[in-house]
Amino acid sequence: MPKSVKDRLAEPSTWAGIAAMLGPWAAILPGTAGLVVGGVAASCGSVAVWLREGR
Repeated sequence: MPKSVKDRLAEPSTWAGIAAMLGPWAAILPGTAGLVVGGVAASCGSVAVWLREGR
């Protein structure tokens, strides 16, 4: 049975994947856009660690 969106959001791998996809964009985008995307990527990575460690 497919997982629901709620179940997927509770998995660390979802957040780690988002962070991994956004990381290169942070390096490519100029100026403020790169900083914003980098911040979002870092936040997603932090959520992944938080979920993996057991909240």
